[in-house]
Amino acid sequence: MTDSLSHLHFSSFQAARRLARAPAREPEARLHGHGFQLALSLPDAQNKDQGEKTQDSAKKLLNDLTDLWRTQVAEWDHQSLNDFVAHPSDARLLQALAKSLEGYRCEMALLSMPDRGVRKDGEGNYFVWRSYRFESAHHLPNVYSGHKCGRLHGHGFQAVIHIPLSSINQEWNSDYQILDQAWAPLHATLHQRYLNEIPGLSNPTSEWLAVWIWGRLREVLPTLSWITVFETPSCGGHYDGKTHRIWKDFSIDSATKEQGMTLGHTWTLRLNLEGSLHPTLGWAMDFAEVKREFEPLFRSLDHQPLNEVVGLETPNSAGLAQWIREHAHQVLPQLSRVDALDGCGGGASLDWGGGGIQVLAP
Repeated sequence: MTDSLSHLHFSSFQAARRLARAPAREPEARLHGHGFQLALSLPDAQNKDQGEKTQDSAKKLLNDLTDLWRTQVAEWDHQSLNDFVAHPSDARLLQALAKSLEGYRCEMALLSMPDRGVRKDGEGNYFVWRSYRFESAHHLPNVYSGHKCGRLHGHGFQAVIHIPLSSINQEWNSDYQILDQAWAPLHATLHQRYLNEIPGLSNPTSEWLAVWIWGRLREVLPTLSWITVFETPSCGGHYDGKTHRIWKDFSIDSATKEQGMTLGHTWTLRLNLEGSLHPTLGWAMDFAEVKREFEPLFRSLDHQPLNEVVGLETPNSAGLAQWIREHAHQVLPQLSRVDALDGCGGGASLDWGGGGIQVLAP
């Protein structure tokens, strides 16, 4: 599979809106405000009826597209969105932003609140997602003796439900209500419960929990796209009815030199892995094993000047992702994508696993 490198840009703005088409009982029918968050993913090389770009022209195009995006966002900041977009629901706002970059293959996401948003993939398909939190106890009965997850413990889980944007009621955020209704019975079953005692969850790994949720939601949401389960804020799993993917986040505090300046960042590195579930353990890979295998590479990056790391020719987010891709494949053969975020609203994503599920959000 060919490596696919994308550049990530994050921004935010504050704005007011009123969704006049929302039912009168809904708070969104009244004038209210939000702190919106936005994410943009641009492929490393763009084409628009002009063939292959040279490296310099491709870089200029990326900068021009990013500036165009930021100009549009700045125009909306601290304004009434109704003055710019008729019936400015989350979907219609993202569609307006996408129109400003029409013709270019890019992914976008808009969050009006931390637990909900709309996403556009590179093919132009739109998805709505909503995150739900539940507090539960569990243990993993099949792990080896001494594994901490074999002991009874608990988590503040999050389940994120993704569905295609519906073709009706896009003039207000009706899809969120659809997701709320579908989730309510599952929340009653999972919240403040001992998961192992629930039928079908005798071995409640993140991966198996995603499968369990998928099976029940598909009965009421036949167009369900995928489920994401956060076991902790830094690790979890995705399931789309076919493929299991997990991720584990790492944080490195490192310095670098770019264009003659010495810079420092707290980078977030997200390792994305793909694999079949172990028939006994019920996971694609143990999160603790991911951490253990990545530890030597982590130590070579954390609290280090990245421009002195052997083989790291370009000490930025894209270079980090490529360096990890090259050095981690032997110890983590399931690795299929690396995301590197620099903490200043930028980053890069390197995907060689065939376009796996991406939670594109700030």
